[in-house]
Amino acid sequence: MAQQKTWALVTNGVRARILRALEDDAGDEPIELISKASSTHLRDIMSDKAGRSFASDANGRRSAMEPGSDPILRDMEDFARETLATLDRHLRARHLTRLAIFATPKMLGILRQQMPAPLHDVVILEQDLNLINLPGADLRDAVIDALREEREV
Repeated sequence: MAQQKTWALVTNGVRARILRALEDDAGDEPIELISKASSTHLRDIMSDKAGRSFASDANGRRSAMEPGSDPILRDMEDFARETLATLDRHLRARHLTRLAIFATPKMLGILRQQMPAPLHDVVILEQDLNLINLPGADLRDAVIDALREEREV
């Protein structure tokens, strides 16, 4: 049987850390990905007033227009696509054989929707946890502990 190569994705939708070689004691340095979105605050993106429109009925009243989409969600989806593409390249290169995912609930849902089938097939654990701000050694320990707990269940 081939050696297992377990990786973990830890993300909050703006930043991602990919932990590699979880079977090794030392492991490799995590791959760090950061969203290219210039702002993650809706107040910054939508600081201008909404446009105005005229009603189509006879009185011609004007009303504010609602924005057409959620720019933060769009940025998260773009970041998820970029992150999944990185993982998919490593999967095809056989650098990983198993994947654990730790993400905020919203990002976890986005990842589930966009994940390519080959990558989905190697997912062994999904948890809605935001571990992104843990220091390197603590993050690695938290991920390994979660994997152990999953095996014991």
